Amino acid sequence: MKFSRFDGFSQAIYLPVFQTAGVVEESLAMLERPGEDDEHASDETLFAPICNHVTMRTAVAEVWELGCYVLLKLLGHVHNDDAVYIMNYVLKWVESGTVCDHVKITQMRGVVQSLIQLVGVLSKGVSRRKPAALRRSTGKPKARQKPSGPPARGIRRAISASSLTSVEALDSNRPAFAEEVVIIDALRDSTRDKFRAFINSFKGMMNASNPESKDVMDRLTFALSMENGFFWDDAYASDALDDFARSDIVKSVLTKLQGLVACHPDEVEPKSKEARRRLTFFVNSLFMDMPNAPSIHDMFSWNVLTPYYSESVTLSKGELETRKDALGVSTMLYLQTLFKADWANFLERLGLQDEEKVWNKKYATETRQWASIRAQTLNRTVSGMMYYEKALRLLANMERLDEDTTNDLMGEKFGYIVSCQVYGQQKKDQDPKADDIENLMHRFPHLRVAYIDSVRDLRSGQMVFYSCLVKSHGNNKIQEIYRVRLPCNPILGEGKPENQNHAMIFSRGEFVQVRYTDCVLFPCSFLFLKRLASLSFEDH
Repeated sequence: MKFSRFDGFSQAIYLPVFQTAGVVEESLAMLERPGEDDEHASDETLFAPICNHVTMRTAVAEVWELGCYVLLKLLGHVHNDDAVYIMNYVLKWVESGTVCDHVKITQMRGVVQSLIQLVGVLSKGVSRRKPAALRRSTGKPKARQKPSGPPARGIRRAISASSLTSVEALDSNRPAFAEEVVIIDALRDSTRDKFRAFINSFKGMMNASNPESKDVMDRLTFALSMENGFFWDDAYASDALDDFARSDIVKSVLTKLQGLVACHPDEVEPKSKEARRRLTFFVNSLFMDMPNAPSIHDMFSWNVLTPYYSESVTLSKGELETRKDALGVSTMLYLQTLFKADWANFLERLGLQDEEKVWNKKYATETRQWASIRAQTLNRTVSGMMYYEKALRLLANMERLDEDTTNDLMGEKFGYIVSCQVYGQQKKDQDPKADDIENLMHRFPHLRVAYIDSVRDLRSGQMVFYSCLVKSHGNNKIQEIYRVRLPCNPILGEGKPENQNHAMIFSRGEFVQVRYTDCVLFPCSFLFLKRLASLSFEDH
C-alpha cells in the first residue's frame, strides 16, 4: 500500500501494488478481446483502451522500465549493447505507432507468463542467496581455481579428476591429471532455464517478415549462443546473481516488479477487518463534495480533553497472561485469536518465528503496545487521538513548510490534555500506571497531563489542592508547566465531570473536543468553574 521511490529512475514515485495488482492481466485481456478486424488493427485502435486508462497506462510503463532494469542488471556488461539495441528498437516502434507491424500481439501473453516465471524464481532465490566472497568474472574464459573455504549458500563445488589427452600428456611441464572445479548453482541453472524460455517466447512474438524484427531475432539468437555470456559461462552467471543479492535497490525493484506482474488483486487485499473498515470509510469520504481546506495558518485551533481515573493504561505482562475465566483463557490468547492476522503481521515485523520470544526484553514493550491498542486502555485512546498531529504534519508537508515552522504550528493548532485525576497519588505510591502514563508523554511530546495534587498546609493543617499540568521534558524526565491553587477540593459531585472541569483551564484551543457523555456539568460544577475564572496561572 506504499508508494515506491527509486533514485535515478524516470518517475518520482511508483504506484503501490495495492492499486496495480491485476492491472497487467486486465490489459492483456483487453488486447485479446476479439475485434472487427484484428489482422489489420492499428496501434491507435488496439492500445486506445489502455492508453486512456490512467492506472493501466502507468502500470504498463512501470513494467517496461522496471523489467528492462532487472534484465539489464541480470545480463551484465557482456550483453549490455545487444540488450539496449533491442530495447531501443521496441521504444522506436511504440513512438512511431508501428508495434502491430513488428509484433504478433496474440503471442504477448506467453511473453508475460515467461517474465512472471523468471521474476518468481529470482524473487524467491535472491532473497536467500549469500554471495560468494571472491569470485570475479571478466567475461572471458578463465582457468578454474581450487576452492578455498566453504561455498556460498545455494552453491556447491564438485571436484572431479579427468585424464588429459595423449597430446597433453607429452607436455612434461603439465601433470598427468588435473583437478577441474565445477560450480553447481541451483538458482543460476533455474534462472537460465526461465530466461531462455522468456527469450524464446519473445522471439516467437516477432514478425519474421519485417527486417527490423528479423534483426531483433538474430541478436537474441546470438545472445543465447555466446560462450562467455550469461547462458554458458557459469562463473559469469553466478557473479550476476551475486550482484543481485548484494544490491538493495535491485532487490527492491525486483519486489515491485513481481507485485506488478504476478500479484492477484485478492492477494493484496487487507486481511484485517478493521483495516478494511478504515480504508472503506476513507475512500468513501473522497467522493464527498468537500470544500478546499484552508491553510494551516488560517485553520481553527482545538484541544482534545480526555478524563482518566484509574483504568488500565498499558497492559502488563501479568495482566495479559493471567487466566481470568472458567475456561482458563488469558487476555493475550484471546487477543491473538480475535486478531489472528494482525498477530501474524506483528510477528513478521519483529522477525520472530517463535511466539515465546515476544516477552524477551527486546520485544516486551512492543508486545504490550500491540495488545494495549486492541483493548480498552488509555494507551489506545491517546494513540488514536494523536493521529491528529500526524495529519497536521502531513498537511504542513504538502504546504512545503519547514520543520521549525511545522513544530511551532503543532503547538498552536492542536493540543491534547489527559486529565489524570490521581496521577500525583499514583506517582507517590510508585504505581506502575504512573510510569505507563509517563511513557505516553515521552512517546508523544505534545501530550499534556493534568492532575490534582494535594498538599497539607503546615500553618493551618488543612489540605491545599492544586491543578497541575506536566509534559515530557526529554531525557525521560517530566517537567511541571503550571500549578494553579484551587479554592477547595475540586471533586464536589460526579467524579468524571469534575475531573474534566479542573483541566479545562489548561485548554488553549478555540474548540475543545470531549466525549459527549463527559460534557455533563452539574450545578456544583458551574460554581466551581465560576470560582476558577477569578484565578490566574502561577507559572511554576
